Amino acid sequence: MKACLLLLSLVLAACMSAPESATHANAPATDDTGTPALSAALMRHHWELRDAVDGDNKRIDALFGKAPPLQIDFTAGRVNASHACNRIGGAYTIVEGHLVTTDLMQTRMACSDPTLMKRDAVITSVLQGRPMLILTSDSGSPLLTLAAESGQSLTFAGKPSNPADTPDPSGQP
Repeated sequence: MKACLLLLSLVLAACMSAPESATHANAPATDDTGTPALSAALMRHHWELRDAVDGDNKRIDALFGKAPPLQIDFTAGRVNASHACNRIGGAYTIVEGHLVTTDLMQTRMACSDPTLMKRDAVITSVLQGRPMLILTSDSGSPLLTLAAESGQSLTFAGKPSNPADTPDPSGQP
């Protein structure tokens, strides 16, 4: 399974026009301007929680409920989480394939919905823990996995943030 994820990550990185000078397979690919291509790919999507497992590879059912799925969004140097009890955000960089956040801030609302409270705790913990970023695809749709050292793994499905990036189902340009 790990070999499959690595292979998919390498295939996606190859599709992102990485320069030939990249020598480390786990190093983020960069485009001609030196901007990390991985960061650019992250910014092109809204990432909605699709699956979550704990360190024992058991699904974290408490993260799923009636509310819209937990969502993370990346902008130039910022990551934001929404659809939890509180809005959570902060600065980020990508270092050797890991998401490194600083200055995470969040609102201080009290929510009676235990699902939303659990989302707050888990996403804050994962974002602060230098998770490995794994970008793959499923039937052409991008998937982003944040794999924490604790064993928690959150997988998000990418939805284009710009409607112009959505392919026309008729196949017409």
